Amino acid sequence: MIKLTTNVLGTFALKNGKIIKRIPFPSDPEEVAERLLQIEGGVCREEIQMIDELRETGIKEIHVQNPGRFLGKNLEMDFIEDKESINPLDIAREIGVSKKEISELIFLSNLELTKKKLRVLERDQILIQAVCSLDDIEEVSNRLIGRLREWYSLYFPELDTLVKKHELYAEIIALGDKAPIDPGIAKNIRDAKKKSMGMEFSRSDLNEVKKLSDLILKLNSFRRDTEEYIQELMQDISPNISALAGPILGARLISIAGSLERLSRFPASTIQILGAEESFFRFLRTKKKPPKHGIIFQLPEIRSSPKNLRGKISRIFASKLAIAAKADHFKGEFIGDKLREEFLKRVEDLKKSNNNL
Repeated sequence: MIKLTTNVLGTFALKNGKIIKRIPFPSDPEEVAERLLQIEGGVCREEIQMIDELRETGIKEIHVQNPGRFLGKNLEMDFIEDKESINPLDIAREIGVSKKEISELIFLSNLELTKKKLRVLERDQILIQAVCSLDDIEEVSNRLIGRLREWYSLYFPELDTLVKKHELYAEIIALGDKAPIDPGIAKNIRDAKKKSMGMEFSRSDLNEVKKLSDLILKLNSFRRDTEEYIQELMQDISPNISALAGPILGARLISIAGSLERLSRFPASTIQILGAEESFFRFLRTKKKPPKHGIIFQLPEIRSSPKNLRGKISRIFASKLAIAAKADHFKGEFIGDKLREEFLKRVEDLKKSNNNL
């Protein structure tokens, strides 16, 4: 029987209680802490290397304390639960490391591990505030554009019908002939203005409306800057979620969950309906149809799919996102592109099957 155990000293393979193979960790406590963080919910590179080497010798099963963290890693090995823990002091004694040395390494590594977790937590909260700020900007901008259209329509009501895009509408008022519009649309606007049914505005009236349009354009620029900032934060905090869901949707999921750690602990069924809590509680009260999706409906692959497939696609996406969240929280390897590719393939297969019905 081969046992695999990992502690601050490295990864060890044992047979009948004796070490038969070992791959040491770097001696730097910060790097040890990085490995410890990885094995909280996944595997570290030394463990992967050890499993590969054991498999090459013909070993097909390994006894480990937590088989769950090895699943889904394509390691081509059977993992059997071993409830008997292996004392790191026994390992240290066998390889000639003193009790003082390993005790000091355990202390320093756990100190670094705590720092890393706190840093991640702090970055989480910064990200959540950025998302809340983005939501506030969008809410204020939408209110102001509504006010701008209502106000300017008193002067030039036809423009409201001719220009549907809010930002372009504000640009036309703010910049006049310098606004970046299609020549055909510009001609339609000039023709409509000649026979407009709007009321007369004084120069000061138009200036006030122009100030409002300027403010809206500044808010839109600020929104874009905030989105870029969120993208940078997501690349640092959650590269896997960002690659799978996109940085903005990924950030919103973390914000709704309250932290990356909480999101990483949610089952796929919970992730699927995040943002649809009111609908879910209504389902619990009335026993009518439960919500098929929450905020993940913003994902183009879900939103643009036939209604009869949206629930299935939402479940597939939520299961992939649960894996991505764990990989990000426990600082595992980057698998975001792979998860995204697998998700798109499943969506493609579903649509093909649906078309053949």
